[in-house]
Amino acid sequence: MDDRAVAPVVAAMLLLAVLVMFLSTYNAVVIPSLKQQAEVEHLQVVEESFLAFGSDMTTAAALKQDMHLSKRIPLGGGDMILDPVRSGGTLRVGGEETLASVTLNEMTYDCNLMNFSYTPNGNFWRNQGYAWQYGYTNVTGAGGIQTPLEYADMDEVSKMLAEESSFAKSLIEIEHEGTEDICTDIMITLVTFEPGEHYFTSGSGVATLSLDVSVEEEMIVSPNSIEIAFNKNLPVPLNTSLWQKCNERLNKIADDYNNIEDPVLDDVDWDQVTLTFNGDAPDVMLRQVTVVVSAR
Repeated sequence: MDDRAVAPVVAAMLLLAVLVMFLSTYNAVVIPSLKQQAEVEHLQVVEESFLAFGSDMTTAAALKQDMHLSKRIPLGGGDMILDPVRSGGTLRVGGEETLASVTLNEMTYDCNLMNFSYTPNGNFWRNQGYAWQYGYTNVTGAGGIQTPLEYADMDEVSKMLAEESSFAKSLIEIEHEGTEDICTDIMITLVTFEPGEHYFTSGSGVATLSLDVSVEEEMIVSPNSIEIAFNKNLPVPLNTSLWQKCNERLNKIADDYNNIEDPVLDDVDWDQVTLTFNGDAPDVMLRQVTVVVSAR
């Protein structure tokens, strides 16, 4: 019996076994590791985009002028040359909530806030998402767990919002003009945020978060009073610094002019401050700044 052909066959089978073992190990260990790394890089881009768009929200509230700003956000990631399958994600704008309101001649004008969030789907690393609300960004996880992205804990967030939130303070501006003793004009600028017509998108491609700012002015001739109410039932004290600012401003106006009575405070349901006029009431110019946030 001639065994000379057996050696090449055995050698080929051994090489094939080694190749199969290598490919199996590569598919089981190397490719998942590379996809996780690609997913981490994708989430870093999402994080940077959220922080940048959060800054855009602050800018829109501060400038109070017509503008359009947008950021592109990749919904999916984790793709690579040898495995182009991508994860997915959902971008959503919603959660509209009233922070404060201004009442003039029984007409109420609201200062609303909303949030926007990114939720991963089929992530190759971990189900890490992001959510912006009340002027700061949270990292989100499975089971509804959230933690602040730029602060150590929620105690620091609450302290920042209560003491030094420039975002909150920019939502209502109050200015005045008059003679030495009589206030003739009061200008109130009110910023409100609301979801756009396109408030939800999902998939594995690239989405866009955008905001459009429009400004409308309305003259209210000789109103009886100005009432500003602040929602004190928020989960964070965002209303505190805005309340303090408006209260100080209205007290300053009352101190400067004889045709304005001292503000009356009420904190039963909402923190409210009412400015009542006596004699010749000033005209009030209301500037409504509307920021429409969309996801598409």
